[in-house]
Amino acid sequence: MLDTIEEALNYVEASFTDLRKTEGDQVLSDVFMAIGQISESNPLLKEMFGEEDIRKALTGFDTVTDQAWKLDGRLDNNTFKQSIVQEDLSPAFSTWKAAIETELNPYLTH
Repeated sequence: MLDTIEEALNYVEASFTDLRKTEGDQVLSDVFMAIGQISESNPLLKEMFGEEDIRKALTGFDTVTDQAWKLDGRLDNNTFKQSIVQEDLSPAFSTWKAAIETELNPYLTH
């Protein structure tokens, strides 16, 4: 799922300059839905994993949601949207994804 979200954000970023990518707004909407699902599941995951590093990585997702909220009510401003997606949301998600994968990969490979 995390790879799919990252690919979706890459598509949204490309859609700002590649006019053939016409579904940027719909894909961004799907990203928001996925962010909401992760936010809802994180408290349960924090309960399941007692390790502080995993809990810290899960809490780090708050940075991603903070960046997404910057777009609330401002999606009609394409310049602002592009700036937030490219400079804030996408980098925050990629950073969080790397951190959570580092912590969870030992559980996924066994």
